[in-house]
Amino acid sequence: MPVPEWKVRKIRDITSEVLGKAGSENYRQKLVFDLLNAIKANDQRRFFWILLRALNAHSKDSPKAMELARLLGETFPLSESDFEKVSYSIVLGIMAGGGE
Repeated sequence: MPVPEWKVRKIRDITSEVLGKAGSENYRQKLVFDLLNAIKANDQRRFFWILLRALNAHSKDSPKAMELARLLGETFPLSESDFEKVSYSIVLGIMAGGGE
């Protein structure tokens, strides 16, 4: 079943809140670079591992991080097209920097 657009947007928005300001700018750039490489290789396992590692390192005991983990758990594994949609929305959320 395809991932609904509302869920993709919610994942992006929560990712922005949780990881958009995590660590330094260099850390976020490396995180985005690693995630983009996993997307390019269509490697969902690696993408998910990198993302969960970042969530664990920077968002312990955060209700938003727990909500994001729950949403991701409901979503993965994905079809190739849904993986592309969801994964790019996560990367865009990180790049948005957790807007004010």
